[in-house]
Amino acid sequence: MSILEVKKLQKIYTTRLGGNSVRALENVNFSVDKGEYVAIMGESGSGKTTLLNILAALDRPTSGSVILDGMELSGVKENEMAAFRRKNLGFVFQEFNLLDTFSIKDNILLPLVLSRVPVNELMEKLTPIASALGISDILEKYPYEVSGGQKQRAAAARAVITEPKLLLADEPTGALDSKSTDSMLETFEQINKNGQTILMVTHSVKAASHAGRVLFIKDGEVYHQLYRGDSDNEEFYRKITEALTVLVKNS
Repeated sequence: MSILEVKKLQKIYTTRLGGNSVRALENVNFSVDKGEYVAIMGESGSGKTTLLNILAALDRPTSGSVILDGMELSGVKENEMAAFRRKNLGFVFQEFNLLDTFSIKDNILLPLVLSRVPVNELMEKLTPIASALGISDILEKYPYEVSGGQKQRAAAARAVITEPKLLLADEPTGALDSKSTDSMLETFEQINKNGQTILMVTHSVKAASHAGRVLFIKDGEVYHQLYRGDSDNEEFYRKITEALTVLVKNS
């Protein structure tokens, strides 16, 4: 069952003076099933960031549609958009986006507080997630007191605590060292095994090799896709690398 459907998506940016137009997305079509873990790859300028912004309801397409769990995103009113994102979408960014004046615990709980979840339910939701992600011992600390890997796990906890229909990740390992990257990718696998649908934009072949499917974006279109099938991470890594090599050769 598809949780996300993207149909004939097009995005054209016009310069301020109206003289030139840039076609960021041409004709993007794909769907994501509930519980899938999908990575999106492509060279800089391929349109993947534009696509992510549209899926995150941070930008609107020129034409085409994005349907999340049966709801057309273009039908959501501007004054309802922030609440729609909090209820339906989770976000993990490269730069963590944690508030330094909030403890790790308060950062994670923030979306629930904004959604006016009763106080007595907050810790009921936080405790199992913090335990699963291995951050129970840093909840009272502040972001500047913990490592990059711990910050990113806190960001992941914040993203999934609302039980979003779709978790969007933008280069989630981009600011991490090798050890923290491995830990973060294990975290994503664990979150996905618990039923969370994940869509991740990444330049990292290593990160993409942990997904179940990889979509390759080129010149604003879905150029190719790979399914993991029975491949382990190492074999899937090799297949992704080969696909990227072909992508570059045909540029």
